[in-house]
Amino acid sequence: MKAASNRNRPVLTKIVITDRDSIESGLLVRSTYALISIRDAGAKRARIPKPTALRGVLHMAFDDAEPSAAMRLPPHVKVMSRAQAQRIWRFVDQHLAHIGAFVLNCHQGMSRSPAVAAALAVYFGQDDRPFWRDYMPNRHVYGLLRETMPDRPR
Repeated sequence: MKAASNRNRPVLTKIVITDRDSIESGLLVRSTYALISIRDAGAKRARIPKPTALRGVLHMAFDDAEPSAAMRLPPHVKVMSRAQAQRIWRFVDQHLAHIGAFVLNCHQGMSRSPAVAAALAVYFGQDDRPFWRDYMPNRHVYGLLRETMPDRPR
C-alpha cells in the first residue's frame, strides 16, 4: 500500500500482518522490514529467524483482551498499556527511514496485529478500513495507539 501524498507523513511501502507460526517458520518478506511481535502476557517470545532483510524486532507482551466497564477482567489478564503503545511509536520512528515494510504478528494474526496495522495505516495517511473489513482488530489496542500517535514524524 502506498501512503497518500502528505508532506507531514512518511511514505511506507507495505504493512504485513501474520501469525506466530508463519513468523517462526521464516516468513519471506521481499524488502527490508522491521517486526513487531506480539505475544500473550506470560508466553515465550516467538522464535524469529534472522534473515538479512530484518532490521529490527520489537517484542511486546499483552493479552488479546479489551477492558470493559460491564465486566472485570481476571487479574492474570494483562491488556496493552499506554507505555507499550508509546514504545511501538518509538520503534516505528526509529526504523521508518530504513525499511520498506512493517511486519506485525500476534498469535493468530487476527486481532492485536491488525489493530496495530490499522493505527499505522492512519499514521501513514492510508485507509484503515481494509483492516476492519478483513480482520477483527482489538479496539483497545487501536484506541491506545490512536491516543498516543505522534502528530508527525520526528
